[in-house]
Amino acid sequence: MQLISINDLINHKILPFDLYNENGKIIFRNGEILTPGKILQLKYIPEIYIEDSKKEDSFHEDNNDEILEILDEDEDLDEFDEEVNEEKTDYAKEAFLKESKKPVISEEIKVEISNNYKEAMDNFIEEGTNDPSLCIDIRDNIVEEILPEVHKILYRSQLKVYGDYYYAHGINVAMLSAMLAHKMHLNNQQVNDITLAAMLHDIGKIQLPDVVIKKQSPTISEIKLLQLHTRLGYNTIRKELGLAENIAQVALQHHEKSDGSGYPFGISGDFISLESHIVSICNIYDQLTSGKGEVKIKNSKEAIKYILELGTKCFKSDVLYTFVHMTNYNDFAPILTDYY
Repeated sequence: MQLISINDLINHKILPFDLYNENGKIIFRNGEILTPGKILQLKYIPEIYIEDSKKEDSFHEDNNDEILEILDEDEDLDEFDEEVNEEKTDYAKEAFLKESKKPVISEEIKVEISNNYKEAMDNFIEEGTNDPSLCIDIRDNIVEEILPEVHKILYRSQLKVYGDYYYAHGINVAMLSAMLAHKMHLNNQQVNDITLAAMLHDIGKIQLPDVVIKKQSPTISEIKLLQLHTRLGYNTIRKELGLAENIAQVALQHHEKSDGSGYPFGISGDFISLESHIVSICNIYDQLTSGKGEVKIKNSKEAIKYILELGTKCFKSDVLYTFVHMTNYNDFAPILTDYY
């Protein structure tokens, strides 16, 4: 028998072999659909085996073709393409707006959180305050008011706050990160820390010129300047705000990638903290669905496809898998042009 890890299994839609426990008893059979529930069951089994003759040499954590196929199964919700006329696009947009306005999370809570976050950022910028208490209050609101309602959410986009991207982004990443940490069954302290770290992950940008931060096509020298926000953010969180090391590390590491191709240090794998992996994927998703990502997409379904294409070269496998599965596959909200 050949020992196999969860990481070798989670990107497969259908099992290509039988799975056995340490006593040789079959857990799941060849051909069974590997649902998120089954993955969760496997995580509680100390050792999982397959027959030696059935081991595939083609296992790669970054092979997400089967998950991509799931995204394409429902032809009615296929991505918009060049043949989609204006009328159909408008209909999809109208349907999304109608669905996303359902009172899963009250607008009053979103507005309160958004206003408080804007106030906190303005205080950091204009007054140079080093008091993180308002951000901690916002974190508590997200964890106590929004997180208990996430089981009602049909679409990731129902968590989204709209408005000025440079204020809304921190809140959107914080809410997504809280949800992801919760779905990964992390403890309360971890969820709290990740939510706060996500809210502050870009705080280093307040020390950079607005004209550079908001520039559509920065020069190479401007890109290098922008990349300094990770180090500046770490110093701000750790030294000025006096928050914990694991929270400051997220600001430092949220642009690192699993294969070592990120910045500022080019570290890889387990050298990147779990908190940073979680915030990283939520950061990229919100950038994409806000029209601010490296690639332009037409709807949130395309954002998930792009994230899957990046795969475990960029993201820790269990973080990637849980993020993709934490809501349904049919979240195809269009990128709204009034998000600025």
